[in-house]
Amino acid sequence: MAATGVQSYQWFRNGQAIVGATQAIYITPVSNAVDNGASFSVSVSGYFGMLRSGPATLTVKPPALNQVLFVAPNGDDSNAGTIDQPYKTIQHCAATIDEGGTCEIRSGTYREAITPNSNITITAYHFEPVVIDGSDPVTGWMLDHGSVYKAKVTLNADDSNQIFLGTEMMTEARWPNGNDLFYINWAKAEKGTSSSQIVDSKIPHLDWTAAKVHLWSGSDPFGHQTGSVISSGVGQIGIDVGQTAICPFICPSENGYFYLYGTLKALDAEREWFYDVNSSTLYFMAPGGADPNKLDVRSKQRPYAFDLRGKTGVTVANLSIFAGTIITDEQSSNNTLDRINAQYVSQFTDLPPAADDPTGINFSLLQVHVGDTGIILNGTGNTIQNSSINFSAGTGIAVLGNNNTVRNNLIQNVDYVGDYASGIYLDGSNNAVQYNTISNVGRQGIYLQGVVNQDLGYNNIFNGMLLSRDGGEIYACCNQAATGTRIHHNWLHDTQAATPGQADTYPLSGLGIDNGSGGFEASQNVLWNNKKYNILINGVTNNSPNNNLIVNNTIPDSSSGAEIEITYVQSCASTRITDNKVVKEVAESSNGSSCTLSNNSGMGPGATEMTTSSEVGCNFFGCSSNRPPAIVGEDSVTSCPVDPTQSVP
Repeated sequence: MAATGVQSYQWFRNGQAIVGATQAIYITPVSNAVDNGASFSVSVSGYFGMLRSGPATLTVKPPALNQVLFVAPNGDDSNAGTIDQPYKTIQHCAATIDEGGTCEIRSGTYREAITPNSNITITAYHFEPVVIDGSDPVTGWMLDHGSVYKAKVTLNADDSNQIFLGTEMMTEARWPNGNDLFYINWAKAEKGTSSSQIVDSKIPHLDWTAAKVHLWSGSDPFGHQTGSVISSGVGQIGIDVGQTAICPFICPSENGYFYLYGTLKALDAEREWFYDVNSSTLYFMAPGGADPNKLDVRSKQRPYAFDLRGKTGVTVANLSIFAGTIITDEQSSNNTLDRINAQYVSQFTDLPPAADDPTGINFSLLQVHVGDTGIILNGTGNTIQNSSINFSAGTGIAVLGNNNTVRNNLIQNVDYVGDYASGIYLDGSNNAVQYNTISNVGRQGIYLQGVVNQDLGYNNIFNGMLLSRDGGEIYACCNQAATGTRIHHNWLHDTQAATPGQADTYPLSGLGIDNGSGGFEASQNVLWNNKKYNILINGVTNNSPNNNLIVNNTIPDSSSGAEIEITYVQSCASTRITDNKVVKEVAESSNGSSCTLSNNSGMGPGATEMTTSSEVGCNFFGCSSNRPPAIVGEDSVTSCPVDPTQSVP
């Protein structure tokens, strides 16, 4: 209150003068429930006497209670959302609940895609089993021929379709037949194969025109390619892969591997399917030739279980996701994914060149769906933790933003298409990737593209590079200039070829710093049983892999190709390789200044902080890493479960 010519003020509470409250403005102390209804007034004294205001009543609202609403398969979205009258869909709850509220989901399968409000929690009620299913049942099967049935269903017109029997993915019809995602039953190209044709006397004498071809072939096939069959003859097919500029590295050639798909003519085995987009007809041969009307056959229909693009402060916890994934974008922030069990998160089959790279000269086919598959963690301050990701044609987790955390997760059976997808694709900056277990990957376990202040520590990565060559479990390329990025306290092991015989002279490494990349620190890592090499620093293309620090790592491995390899180097003096415990000497080929090497031997200190009791990889029910495992496989050596602090013999 204010007045002209005022001499003094006095404030009153419930008619009693408030001591010291003699200013024009009065600010109450922190109020609580007992202050509710209090009456305040003020008297103003001036040259012309005193005037007292009317009373003002204080209203104190009780603190808001966090809202809890419930969802159940037998509910109804017109219900009140209580535990006795739950909603039916998660989407209804997630889109109507107040900020700070929680949607508690009762046991069941929910076939929906959820776009929630910001600042809410979606979780299973008391850890009841909840599945967000991106697939729908396929019904109305009719016998077509033999044991092949057909049904009318609307699927995608692209290459993202998946068919499931129960919780198991079926195989798109192909020749040669085969179901294993990594140990593939390849056909092998014969003499006369070129960029325009494949010669193979074993190709069935059918008209393969308009089918598709998937190739893993070339002098250094560090990626796969796909194309179309444009003509068909006896023992040969004409092809169009549209990417001749990447020959001879990735190129149809004699002894290269391939298979044919994308045609009903290939459907001749149990578990195989084909979708005719023109007639919206799905063909399927069930196991044992069974009638699929009596089976749980489903098709993928929804790519995203949760769409968190533009969302802030959303927690999704204690849920399973089947045939779908979770997406965020640059505007997403402070979201948490906790205890998520995700299977078959992404699917694709084709590797087309980018529109601005029709011949493939920029190797765009390597990047197909690398950053837009798997669980996508973009934006700022987001976390995925304590979760399992199993089966992805592409990436397991794509980290694209800044200050995000990927911690204590199990990632396996990813990149079964064979491009540059990975267990974790790491872009952006200032991200932390820690305590994850990554295994069974077509190419690298972690693909480093953002190289500023990235923290990669305490991860257990093995069985990578199953469908590739010339890479490693952790891989950085090309001409990267890292700043503040640390690769530390990891187990990197058992990189062995799933299919031997093709380009076996190229690296299958534990840590690969490739094509002149520099600025990385690798310390306190234990590496073993990587076919070639445990650590690789490759100078091509600039011949100057500078400013790398390779220090205090242990390599308890004496097999052929077990060394730290430095190759194609002209200038490397600022790269230091020191204090590593190794059985084999560091191998260096240099045409100019050598890297700085010191104290690398069996008596070097090595990874002094990595004892057999060190915690590495994920640690939750179903995932643990107690010690370096002993894995023996074809064309491999026995792994060495040792205490890395002890001297290597």
